[in-house]
Amino acid sequence: MVINRTHISWFIVTLLATAAAALLYIARFHPASLPFAFELPEILKDSGPQKNTFGGTRVGLLFGTLAFLIFLFAAALGVRKKKRLWRIGRVELWLKAHVWFTIFTIPLVLFHSGFAMGSPHTSVIMWLYFIVMGTGFFGIAMQNVIPVLLKERLPRELVFEQIPHIRKRAVDLAETLMKDCTPTVLKEGEKPDPKAVVIKPEDKDSVEAIREFLEHDALSYLGMKRGEKHRLGKQRNSDEAFRLLKLNVTPKWLPRVEELQGCCDERRRTDLQTKLQHWLHGWLLIHVPISLLLIILTLWHAIVAVRLFIVNP
Repeated sequence: MVINRTHISWFIVTLLATAAAALLYIARFHPASLPFAFELPEILKDSGPQKNTFGGTRVGLLFGTLAFLIFLFAAALGVRKKKRLWRIGRVELWLKAHVWFTIFTIPLVLFHSGFAMGSPHTSVIMWLYFIVMGTGFFGIAMQNVIPVLLKERLPRELVFEQIPHIRKRAVDLAETLMKDCTPTVLKEGEKPDPKAVVIKPEDKDSVEAIREFLEHDALSYLGMKRGEKHRLGKQRNSDEAFRLLKLNVTPKWLPRVEELQGCCDERRRTDLQTKLQHWLHGWLLIHVPISLLLIILTLWHAIVAVRLFIVNP
């Protein structure tokens, strides 16, 4: 979700809702701090003796209930993404609501808890909430930064699912070049392959240089799962290595060397794109399961709170 001007109205609404929640909180727990007279609605006034907790009051329960409903709505985003044909609002609208509603839970949770961690049970819930919100903000940052980096640092963005096939094609090309640079030893009576590259005496030094480069650098680099730490994984080192290789081959073999260099350059770009894509989506591996755990524990917390409120309203 890219944060742009279309989010201004959401920001304003969230700010006004936070101000309204703050007014209710101050009016209930710190009425003397208000510079003007404000009386809580009757439905939010507690009956019976004064409660020593924040969350157990009617105002506190209102904050907690709103936060929990937003948690449920936020979790429903995953279902909405999978059901794109459902006519219940555009996915983009759901994403904006997901972001700003969950931001609104920050004051709700703080007001509900009275800015305290509470018991061990509520402390666990609070820490889970901090993790969920922290990973959520990290995800928003990545979604606003990574696309810009991809556009600036990559001449073209590849389809992520096609990257393994592109890498395999590069390895196949390097192996074919190795085969073409390896003299064929024919057995007695065996006929030479008419498609095989003929290595002439004047090509000997060139093919040896190419074969050595393939054995020690290119094949290992192109076949690695992660090639950032390889010598050819650095643009400057790769350019220098290929410059030296080109000085040691004849003009006949230069197109093959340049083709190999193109494969290595492409591999370097796919490594960068893979790394950025992992940063872009990897946070969800923490955010989603912790969010579900937060909802489960919050549901249990809500059930206990409601029972206590019914017994002692």
